[in-house]
This record gives sequence, C-alpha cells and structure tokens, in this order.
Amino acid sequence: MEAIPALSTVHVGLLIASCLTASLSPGPAALSTIETSLRYGKRRAFWHTIGLAVGETPHLFLALFGTQWLAQQAPHALTAVAAAGMAYFLYLGWQHLVRPRSSLPESAGLEGGAGRLFLRGAWVNFSNPKTIPFFLVIIQAASVPTDAFAWSTTGVFLSCTLGAEVGVMSFYAFLGDRLRVRLKDAATIRMVDRALGVLWTALGLLMAWRAWQLLEGSH
Repeated sequence: MEAIPALSTVHVGLLIASCLTASLSPGPAALSTIETSLRYGKRRAFWHTIGLAVGETPHLFLALFGTQWLAQQAPHALTAVAAAGMAYFLYLGWQHLVRPRSSLPESAGLEGGAGRLFLRGAWVNFSNPKTIPFFLVIIQAASVPTDAFAWSTTGVFLSCTLGAEVGVMSFYAFLGDRLRVRLKDAATIRMVDRALGVLWTALGLLMAWRAWQLLEGSH
C-alpha cells in the first residue's frame, strides 16, 4: 500500500511565515493592487485581490505536482507565459506614461467593473513565472511532501499560500485607499500615474530578462 504523506511533517508556522514574506515582496501583484486601490478604492480592489488568488492557484498546483513533468514535457511553457506577462506589463507602462489621468473615478465604470478587475488580477499573477520558483523554495523550506497526493497537506498548503496572498494584498489595498483620499490635484494624479508607468515598464523589462533566461536555459 502506497504511503500517504503525513500532515505532521509540514512546518505550518514556517509555511505561513514564508508565504507572508513572499507576498510582501514588492512585485507585480503588490503594484497592481496599490494602483487598483488608488484608482477605484479598496472596495473595488477586493475583486482584483480575488483575481490574484485565482491566478496564483495554477502555479500552486504546478509547484506541487507538475514542475518535473513540465520541465521534461513542455520546457517552453514557462517562457511563453513570461513573454505574455512581459507584453502585458509593458502595455500597462505605456498606458500610464502616454495617457496619465487627471482625476480618479468616483465610482466604477466599465474600466473598473468587478469582472475586469478580477480578470486583471488573475492575469497579473498567472503571467508571472517567478511565482513557481517562490513556491518551490517554500515547499522545500516547510517540508511540504509532494511524493504522493493527500488532501490534508494540499489543503494546508493552499490555505496558507492563498490566505497570505489575500491578506497581504488587502493590506496593500488599504494603503492605496488611504493615499487615494489625499489625491485631489490633477497634476499630482498625473505624476503618480507616470511614476506607476515607470514601475510597470521596469517590471516588463525584468520579465523580458526572465523570459530570455528561460529561453537560454532550454537550449
């Protein structure tokens, strides 16, 4: 009879601490959450945060069960995802730099609708290939068993990682909402938009470098 991985082998405290540290690290998810909260407020940012969690979920399962298979059977998959993320981040950077806003919307219109914000959050995390290496390190550090499937260990892993992501991004949304209250001047809003544009462009260039590394490593 095949052994079932024991839940007792998982260092839950270390798992939670690692997940919180990874989520707190500045990156596309944090930047996108703060920007969304700045534009639409923390209530609208809730849908974006849920999207981030959904977009992260496939990477969790890939890190748990599919990394070895993916590396052997589809080595260019991560490169394609990284390239798509690069294009999206550069597009966001171009939008903010070329067409900065002069005012923030008081209520959600089409651009700030729940569905669009949800999909944007999902794509931001799904298109970031650095998520998988983060989880691989976390799995190793917290001794999460991956040799056999068990709902107990998988449930704890998913709860800790997704709970940390939602909690930290909700905190970032709160910070953005506090800043939003103080943004009334059109010139200041344009300056903030352009600053966000520079950050998105930098993230896009970093993603391009990551895609190039993945491509080089596959040869």
